[in-house]
Amino acid sequence: EAESAVWAMDADEAGPYGTNPSSRPPPNEDGTPAETLSDQVPRLRQLLSACESIYSGDTVLLIFPDGTGPALLSCLIGGIPLYRTHELEVKAGEVRINVNYESVRAIMR
Repeated sequence: EAESAVWAMDADEAGPYGTNPSSRPPPNEDGTPAETLSDQVPRLRQLLSACESIYSGDTVLLIFPDGTGPALLSCLIGGIPLYRTHELEVKAGEVRINVNYESVRAIMR
């Protein structure tokens, strides 16, 4: 239940697209700024664009250090609002294949 409360708070603070400037997390312990989901979106879009250009027709394996990146990427592919990223949570070691618009939307049902 605590997890649900955190997700609700995230949605309220970030707004539907995760872009509310007042919702920026505090800096990390080493002083580097923390990123919001909307901060990560341009890099993920650039990654997709580069992969499409360079590896067109090939199978591409993406490996992320945590579950947020692939969940956010799934939101972008499926047209899901960023505040719902947690619903596409990827567990440690989980593999998802053939991720596309239809497969992401099916997870959300």
